Amino acid sequence: MSKSIKVFATTGTEFLVGPVIKEMTTRLKRVNPEYVVQKGEVSVSVFSNENLEVQVDNVRDHVVVVLHTQTFPVSDGIVQLFALLDAINNAHPRELYVIFPYMPYSRSDRKNKPRISVMGQRIPEILNKVLGVRRVMLIEPHAPHIKQYFVPTADEVPGMPLLVNHIQKHYLPALGQKDCTIVFADAGAAKRFEEVPGALGLEQAYIHKMRQDNDEKPIVKGVTGNVKDRHCLIIDDEILTGNTLLNDAELLKKNGAKSVRMFAIHGIFADKRISDEALMQKLADSAIDEIVVTDTVPVADKVAMGGPKFKVIPISPLLGVAAKRIIVGESLSELHDIDLVDQFNI
Repeated sequence: MSKSIKVFATTGTEFLVGPVIKEMTTRLKRVNPEYVVQKGEVSVSVFSNENLEVQVDNVRDHVVVVLHTQTFPVSDGIVQLFALLDAINNAHPRELYVIFPYMPYSRSDRKNKPRISVMGQRIPEILNKVLGVRRVMLIEPHAPHIKQYFVPTADEVPGMPLLVNHIQKHYLPALGQKDCTIVFADAGAAKRFEEVPGALGLEQAYIHKMRQDNDEKPIVKGVTGNVKDRHCLIIDDEILTGNTLLNDAELLKKNGAKSVRMFAIHGIFADKRISDEALMQKLADSAIDEIVVTDTVPVADKVAMGGPKFKVIPISPLLGVAAKRIIVGESLSELHDIDLVDQFNI
C-alpha cells in the first residue's frame, strides 16, 4: 500500500486540513514511520462566465482524502466538490476517500411532499455513479439512514461520544453529577442518543414537540421529567436557527431549572430572516447559560460574535482517528462506543 497521503479540502473547509493532517500524521506514524501525510494543493479558477475549473497537484499512486463540509454558498461548494473529485480522478490516485464532517443537503433526505427534489439522495448517486467514489465517511448525519444512499454504504462516525466525554471531564465535576439531568430536545434525540444518560449516570427528561414537515419552528408541548433545581444538559445533533433552543431554555427555566446548557455536534447558526450577528446576539441574550458545539462546520467567526457563552470542541482529533483507521484497514466500530472514546485521546 502507498504510504504517501494527500489531504484536500474545498473552499471553506480548509480550516480543518492542518489539524487533521497533524492528527493523521501522529497516529499513522505509530503504525508505520514511512507514512507521509501532506496537504494537497488546489487551484480554483472562475472564468468570466462563472464556470469553474479545479486543478490539483500530483496524486498519482497516492492515497487521497477529501474533506468537504457545508459552507455558504452551499450549492457552489457542492459544484466545487464535484470538480475537485473529477480533477483528482483524472490524476489517478491509488485510493480516494471523501469525508463529510457535515454533509450538505443531508436534511433533504426524503420525499415528504409532492413533486419535490431529494438532493440528499441524488448527491450520493452522483458521487458513486458519475465520479466513482467508493469510500465515504459521514460525521453524525442528521438522518442516519442517509448513509444507505451510498453504494457501498457510507461509514458513519458518531460525534456524540466526543461531547459525552467532554461533559464527563469538564461539567459533571464542576456542576455535581447528582444535580445534573440530560434533556432530550425531542423524540428523535431521545431515540438516537438513548445511551447517553446511562453512560453519564444521569437522570433524563424529555421535551415534547410537534413539527409539521419542514417547518423550522416546532410547537413545544411540555417537558417530562424532573428539571426543578437541576442543571439541565440538552443534547441534540444540530443547532440551526436556535429558535427551538430558545424555547426549550425558557420552558426549562419556567419549570425551575437551575441552569440550561446545550450540547450539539453541528453548530450551523443560520437563520435566513436575520443576520448572523443578530442571531448570535439573540442567543447570547437568551435564557440559555452555555452552548457547546464542535467545528464540523466553520463556526469560529460566529462564536466570536456571541461571546463567552459559546464554546467549541475541535472535531479534528475525531477526523484524524477515523481517517487513520480507514487508511490502515481498522474497524470504525469502536468509535461508536461511548465508553471507549477516551482511550483515543479525542
